[in-house]
Amino acid sequence: MMEYFSTIAKWISDKAAQSYVGFAAFFIVLVWAIVGFPLHFGLLWNLMISTPAAVISIIMLFIIQNSQNRHTIAIQLKLDEIIRATKGAHNEMMDIEKLTDEDLGLIQKKYGLLAEKTKEDLKKGKLDTHTPDIGKVIEAGI
Repeated sequence: MMEYFSTIAKWISDKAAQSYVGFAAFFIVLVWAIVGFPLHFGLLWNLMISTPAAVISIIMLFIIQNSQNRHTIAIQLKLDEIIRATKGAHNEMMDIEKLTDEDLGLIQKKYGLLAEKTKEDLKKGKLDTHTPDIGKVIEAGI
């Protein structure tokens, strides 16, 4: 069942991203506004657009989230492959998205310290193209 939903969600998100869909939505709203004059902008006129718009919005919320999750996973896998294939890269970074906010904050702080040291080195005329071990950077108190 989930694979069926994923297939449909992917198809809908691909189609919804087409420019003609935006034009069609604009055209529908334009027709709705024009129809409002003979209906004196009454309750029926309002329901003709608000009800379908609400239903479509809720459905699209889930479809967009599904698409976003798929793209995030794909990007994460590509980054994992880059880490895996790069000599000297820290393989433990491949599942970093599973860490707690506190752990992510600590790692971010370590990389921030490394960035500060690199800025100081650049001011001294040193190159920033080396790949220091993040653990050693922290142990040195930099």
